[in-house]
Amino acid sequence: MDRVVAIVGDSVVLLSQLVQVESQQRARGQPVPEEGTPESEEYRRTLLDALIANQIVLQAAAQDTLLEVDSDRLESQLQQRLDTVEASFGGRAAMESQLETEGLSLQAYRELLRDEISQGMLIQLYVARYSGESAVEVTEAEIREFFEVQRAALQQRPATVTFKQILLTVQPSDSTLDAARSRAEDLLERVRAGEDFAALATEYSQDPGSAEAGGDLGWFRRGLMVDEFDDAAFSLLEGGISDVVETDFGYHIILVERVRYAERRARHILVRPDIGLGDIGATRSFAAEIAERARAEDFESLIDEYHESSLPDSATVPQRQIAQYLAPAYVAALTGREIGEIVGPIQFTFQGEELFAIIRIEQLRDAGEFSYEDLEPQIRATLMAQKREEALLDGLRARTYVEVKEPGR
Repeated sequence: MDRVVAIVGDSVVLLSQLVQVESQQRARGQPVPEEGTPESEEYRRTLLDALIANQIVLQAAAQDTLLEVDSDRLESQLQQRLDTVEASFGGRAAMESQLETEGLSLQAYRELLRDEISQGMLIQLYVARYSGESAVEVTEAEIREFFEVQRAALQQRPATVTFKQILLTVQPSDSTLDAARSRAEDLLERVRAGEDFAALATEYSQDPGSAEAGGDLGWFRRGLMVDEFDDAAFSLLEGGISDVVETDFGYHIILVERVRYAERRARHILVRPDIGLGDIGATRSFAAEIAERARAEDFESLIDEYHESSLPDSATVPQRQIAQYLAPAYVAALTGREIGEIVGPIQFTFQGEELFAIIRIEQLRDAGEFSYEDLEPQIRATLMAQKREEALLDGLRARTYVEVKEPGR
């Protein structure tokens, strides 16, 4: 018979939920200790602790009206999880056979996974929003201990190249800007005449990140967009459409679909100025002048003066994977170089923008073992995130009634 194994706030955790989680673990091909063994009891207590923690955060998240799970992302993750489980069993038939052994149909298992993923996404949203409020400290001793524990499992550090760069964006001429604004004004007239905004965005927007989604930008707060875009979006009421808004990216038409406290959900259409050959040529000549100066002047000062892009002015990449991390033009620019060498200008396109890069090679490292110094920033960030999540959970637990009963059958 089913029974309560924990009381959490105004909810309970049932023995059947523990058994259900165990069944899901088996369905994924993960080992579960044999029933009745000390390992089984310890394993079940670990599962119960996790269910209690999830329930505590879920109860807090359910009261937060700013949190909303993205349904498209939910379905995408659900299908990925199902595909992974199916592959782990070697096919659909084997997976369904194991599910039947656990008393689950494929549809029931799908719904269980959907609930699990949805709750997990809601927990992630809550933790991401509020864990940063916790003041925590990570000591060097903790970082070194983490490094030593994980050291044996670390793979070899690949050979890397570190470089700094000055990025120049190609600036359009006045006539090019006028033509782009005119196209944006025409689209604004069509929107205000009643044409479907999402359809127009899909067909005409030059924002590669949102055009296929009908210009959908999702929910955002002030500070995530450039100032001109923010000012326009946050001045509109629900359903409002902006005038043409000019930013460094081009000309925008903004539709605010929903308003929620300090957040907006919006779509936009972006019209970029068409860059001409003359514009590219002028920028190439200017970049060549800066490259020549870089061979005699302080590179950092030139970065401060001329770097125009939102892309970073420095990076470290594996030498054999340059093409995976950067535009193809970087492969030749970063291969076979010497420390201190000035390379460029090289030309490439990123998110519809034409750019020129002047590069200085800062460091070349051979493959070898990762050192403490290599991983210290990453380990510190990981431990900080863990401690913040723990502090958030401790604070919620202190405000939530929790009673744990014996989790065994």
